[in-house]
Amino acid sequence: MKRIGITQRVVEVPGRSERRDVLDQRWYEFAEQVGIFLIPIPNALHHPDKYIEKLEMDGIIFSGGNNVGYEKDRLVEGKTLEEDDVAVERDRTEALLLEWAMDNNKPLIGVCRGLQFIHCYFGGALTPVDAKKHVAVNHAVHFPDRQSLDIYGGQEQFNSYHDWGVDQDELASSMHLLGTTGNTVEMFKHSDKNIWGIMWHPERYEEFTEGDITLFRKVFKV
Repeated sequence: MKRIGITQRVVEVPGRSERRDVLDQRWYEFAEQVGIFLIPIPNALHHPDKYIEKLEMDGIIFSGGNNVGYEKDRLVEGKTLEEDDVAVERDRTEALLLEWAMDNNKPLIGVCRGLQFIHCYFGGALTPVDAKKHVAVNHAVHFPDRQSLDIYGGQEQFNSYHDWGVDQDELASSMHLLGTTGNTVEMFKHSDKNIWGIMWHPERYEEFTEGDITLFRKVFKV
């Protein structure tokens, strides 16, 4: 069974001076459906790339949660978890993991914030989205490309839980557009690498969708 690492959200516990890595338990249920063995990756490691090599991981998932504090291959100064919901240690971890995936030709898929991070790493910018259309609502996603069309069909309804998004005209040049809602990017793939991004949360369904299971099996060659 493929061993897939997954990054985690950082939260601070009030009154304890304690920062925790957290992950929705449903990710493990989804992983069982996909047929992968999921391994959470800590955010406090100095060398997360060596950690995943030691555990012989076959690919990576960037999970949702937190805002992105990375821009054009560098950390943005002055962002904090308290004021901006930005965890510097998470951004640093995902940057190293993204570089590891590219250097070693390993598959990677970013979910919601994960898509945003990949987009920003490759030079893209984020824009605020309409909360009525993108926060705790379902909306239609259109799939104009054969790579996504074969998985989801021409259109599918998905959940949405994000305050920031990617405009089509701001999409990083190395990314190939695979899904949209209006002018907002909902899915992409790197033009040369096995690196993908989706803006919805496949783990947040009571019954996981066949399309999402198919996508993750495709990305990780299950």
